[in-house]
Amino acid sequence: MYTSRYRKRGPARSRRLRLLFSAALLAICLLTLAGCGASDGQNTDDNSVVVLPTPTPGPSQAVSLQTIHMIDDKTGWAVSQDGHVLHTTQGVAQWKDVTPSAGAPQPTFSNATFLDAQNAWVAGQVNDKISIWRTYTGGDLWLETPLPVSGQGIVNIDFIDPMNGWLLLKSGSNKLTDEPVNVFSTTDGGNNWYQLDSPNQSNSSRLSTLPATIEKTGISFGTTTQGWVTGYSAEQNTPILYTSADAGYTWTPQTLKLPGKSAIRTFPPVFFGQNDGILPAQIMDNSHAIVIYTTQDGGKTWSGNPASPSITSTVSFTDASHGWSAGSDGSTIYSTSDGGKNWNRDAPLGKGVNKIVTLQFISTSNGWVIGSAKDGSVQLYQSTDGGKSWTTIKTSASS
Repeated sequence: MYTSRYRKRGPARSRRLRLLFSAALLAICLLTLAGCGASDGQNTDDNSVVVLPTPTPGPSQAVSLQTIHMIDDKTGWAVSQDGHVLHTTQGVAQWKDVTPSAGAPQPTFSNATFLDAQNAWVAGQVNDKISIWRTYTGGDLWLETPLPVSGQGIVNIDFIDPMNGWLLLKSGSNKLTDEPVNVFSTTDGGNNWYQLDSPNQSNSSRLSTLPATIEKTGISFGTTTQGWVTGYSAEQNTPILYTSADAGYTWTPQTLKLPGKSAIRTFPPVFFGQNDGILPAQIMDNSHAIVIYTTQDGGKTWSGNPASPSITSTVSFTDASHGWSAGSDGSTIYSTSDGGKNWNRDAPLGKGVNKIVTLQFISTSNGWVIGSAKDGSVQLYQSTDGGKSWTTIKTSASS
């Protein structure tokens, strides 16, 4: 059992109340002659709440975003280029810095997943020690759960509701070509993480485990029991797609029909209800074309659409039919209304954009893009007409 440490933003108690409390406690200790500590000399306050002083509010400052996840037009989350976690209830122009106050040394916050306006999880790493920080209050309160084993980093975190989640932890290998991972799950919102898969993954013949010889691109679940791990293997001319029917305890390969003779790199599927879902895949040849696989039976079978060399694997779907993709030219958005069978070229972004970093649509009208320029600068763009036109948004954040 791994206990979370509570760190809360809130007002400090007044000095007078602290003095009265201390005096009362001292009097009780003197009267009982029992001392103020545990009788056996051990610390019994494993679940103590650490109340941190309220940060001094600072003025808004310009901020560059790395990722964005909006819940609606006004409410959402983002991670800045320098690893700060941001939250907004006022739209994408004005953000509040809600980065967990972790003390020294300050962890590097990277991989994050945002479920709704209140629930979010972010991985914090110090050397090879990794913790998962979670909030259910929109970032006002963060709780830290250290993972029981060290690792090289988190591949991704996936939650299907506030309680049930999974993550892939890179566990390290002596072979440069291997990428062994540990699978963890939680059923209590991240208060405890349980290691599901810890075999010797070098034996790829064991079909119940994830082989170390493949690159993992992510993990995702459609229900509390059915999940997938995606990836790529340069040595295997077969799609890498592993599925679990027992909440991640065992894994078996699933068949995908190749669109050609080249191998493909698969990415985690996204579901819209219990049955409909999409799974992007990249053909690993000179074209780097993208195939959108679709399912209508909860992922039991997948059908591949025609490959498109115009789009990339940076996609965002609002339902099984309507989706958007970053163009392979680095500055254009494409859209589909038939589940990826056909793609239409929409308006390009601003001048100087050479790579689309993040793309998200929340409806057939409203979407956001983070584009980077050759000099490394990034810019947020917003569309309210389904990608036909884009407006530059200046972003700022306050503490």
